[in-house]
Amino acid sequence: MSTDYNPNEPLHKGPDGTYITVAQMQFFLNRRNALKKFQEADEDFLEYFNMCRVYNLVSDIMDKDPDAAIMYWDDKKKIISFGFPTDGKVGKKLGTMKPVKALLFDDYQEDDEERDWFNDLWDEE
Repeated sequence: MSTDYNPNEPLHKGPDGTYITVAQMQFFLNRRNALKKFQEADEDFLEYFNMCRVYNLVSDIMDKDPDAAIMYWDDKKKIISFGFPTDGKVGKKLGTMKPVKALLFDDYQEDDEERDWFNDLWDEE
């Protein structure tokens, strides 16, 4: 990947406004077998892509309204945790997210029934 880029620039932005940055994609591509996982839309890549979308969404909202959510890095577990009211800005925006496969694959079709993407965010088939 070229070094002539802004690492925080969105690499792929979906119609719902969620995105993964150039730096986040480069970070994924540094993993073992990452290119193959990316090319094959492996579940590891899709999960990572979705995590980046959520992180960026929460971070962008917090940039405009620091009280909309809290973000916490748990050093022992090596994870990021979010806290926010479900009826607040973050909860409402998360509720409008489409599944990552719908953003990446033209032939993806949602079920005829309505799904609650907020409560079902990580459970993609």
